[in-house]
Amino acid sequence: MRGFKELLSAALCIGLLAACAQRPEAPAVDLAAEAEAIESRSAEWLQLALARDAAGIANGMYAPDAVTMFDGNVSRGTAEIQARMEKEMAENPDSTLAWTTNSVQVAASGDLAYELGSWTFDPDGAGAKPGVTGEYVTVWKKMDGTWRAVADAGSANLPEAPAPATGG
Repeated sequence: MRGFKELLSAALCIGLLAACAQRPEAPAVDLAAEAEAIESRSAEWLQLALARDAAGIANGMYAPDAVTMFDGNVSRGTAEIQARMEKEMAENPDSTLAWTTNSVQVAASGDLAYELGSWTFDPDGAGAKPGVTGEYVTVWKKMDGTWRAVADAGSANLPEAPAPATGG
């Protein structure tokens, strides 16, 4: 009987090992395609910004619990994000905005990524107020097959310091 139990145990172990070895691996994520998808979403977002569509941006680009942080202004959730954008658009009706994606890095899992880029903002378009440039980072999460921003932050570039005077 002892030999039968050992044989049965060995057979079960071999069966388990064979079952584990036959488990299909998850398909590899095409990271380049995912990065392109994020760049496409960013371009779509810019078109919504140019159309001054705060609701379209808040509800179409951001995750419901997203957070934005821009030069000291923090908004949490799409309702706050939309309200802040509508306020800024009302305060700057002639403003212009543009951004450029500099790089996108996608996690090996294919469901989380970050985008780095540069932006320009002119509060009065062709008016007398000077434009501002800055940098941003957007963290993207793939949710139900769609990339959505979960965190978005940016900062204006500081003006260049004057060159020190040389004495002579």
